[in-house]
Amino acid sequence: MRKLPIALALATHALFAPSAMAACGPVDADFSVPSTLPAVPVSVDLLDDHVLLGKRGERVPTHRQLAWTTERGDLNPRTWTDQVDWSAYRVRETAGATAPTRLYFDPDGKLCRVERYGKIRGRIVLEGGYTLAYDAAGALAAYTEYDLAGASSALPYTATRRACLQRNAQGVLTTFIDDGCGDAKGPGASRHYLHDASGRLLRVIDTLSPGEPLAVQTYDPQGNPAQRYVRQHSAFIAAGDSQGSFAYPEPATRPDRLYPRLREQMAAMPGEIPGVEWRIVRIPDDVPMDGDDQSSWDPAVQTVLAKGETDAQGTARVAPQAQDQIWQAMHQHPGRVLFYFDPMGRVALVPAMTPAQWTACGDPANLAPDACAK
Repeated sequence: MRKLPIALALATHALFAPSAMAACGPVDADFSVPSTLPAVPVSVDLLDDHVLLGKRGERVPTHRQLAWTTERGDLNPRTWTDQVDWSAYRVRETAGATAPTRLYFDPDGKLCRVERYGKIRGRIVLEGGYTLAYDAAGALAAYTEYDLAGASSALPYTATRRACLQRNAQGVLTTFIDDGCGDAKGPGASRHYLHDASGRLLRVIDTLSPGEPLAVQTYDPQGNPAQRYVRQHSAFIAAGDSQGSFAYPEPATRPDRLYPRLREQMAAMPGEIPGVEWRIVRIPDDVPMDGDDQSSWDPAVQTVLAKGETDAQGTARVAPQAQDQIWQAMHQHPGRVLFYFDPMGRVALVPAMTPAQWTACGDPANLAPDACAK
């Protein structure tokens, strides 16, 4: 977690309307100042992992983060504190028996503050916790996590995570900033939700930091997940291959290592040793790629697009006409065009995006429906 200076965290207060935060108070206040709301002591120690009772009888796993996202599946932020039946864990505190956690709710039942208690040198102390804020519609807008500060800090508690959920005027989620919300240097990991003028979801973009997209999930006109694009280093680096990370459309199944290639790289495919037979083949769409029978390895089902023998540098040289055919097959049959760099070793060729294509695809300001397909 990144440490956020208190002064910088205070500057983020302008991101949220005061009316949206009046009930709970600002999330960036001095955590050492006691809450004016009544405390609800509970028996759950939030430093440990638990599965708690939900409001509808369901099981609710705890999480160190109060809002987070998963890589796949439902890409909306997940929460858990609002799902727990906290009344099941309420305890009565007595002298010398402090609950490990105290909760503070506003009159509408919104959780505003969480305090974690522990023993330090035999004394019960407030070790840290969370402050939460909500928008005018009652949706979670932000939370800040606090921990005890070091001896050099001017304040006893320091913000260790500052997350926020930003929505447009219609209340539609536009951005989830996992940490660094309001940071003058820019936020850290973020997820952006792009909608067109009618409100249809176009893309969901994950960024490591501003201008550095890592993954883009596109959606079809019916709102179903379509092609997913990712940027990462190749799972296959052959001898003499100095390529860095590339963005590419991710195949739905990936039993083989992926080898993204730009169009201009198709003329020379790095092999491993000179004088070895190589071939590039396409597997029919009805042949399982991950079946136990290994049917995709059977040469009888493969359509050979190019073949030859590696040269003195261990490179597979591909003729121009074959390059065009292979490049087209890589787009039409994702994950099913395989480069056998030797008779027993293969990788799946996938078409890499140019830097310009990836920039357009991963730009949160680009609302073009075909931003990733150009």
